[in-house]
Amino acid sequence: DQPRSRGLGDVYKRQMMELWDDCMSFPNLHVRVKRHYSCTMNFVDENWESHTWLLENDLSELMQHEFDHLNGILATQRAIDNESYKYVGI
Repeated sequence: DQPRSRGLGDVYKRQMMELWDDCMSFPNLHVRVKRHYSCTMNFVDENWESHTWLLENDLSELMQHEFDHLNGILATQRAIDNESYKYVGI
C-alpha cells in the first residue's frame, strides 16, 4: 500500500492571486489564472497516519495546479479571459 491523498482540503477563498501558469502539457504557453493564496491538503502517510498541511503561496498554487490535473482540468480552462494566453519561445 502507498500513501494516499484524501484530497485538497479547504481552499481559503478570501485571498486570491493572479499568476502566469506554465505547464509541461503545453511547454511554450503561459496562461494567466487566479488561484487561492492558501489551501489545506489532507493525506495519509505510509503508516496510514493522517496529516493536514497548510500550503501558502507557491506551494498552494502548485498543489491546486496538480489537483486540477487529477480532475482532468488544464490551466487553459482556468484562463481569466481570452487575453490571458502568452506564447513563450524556447
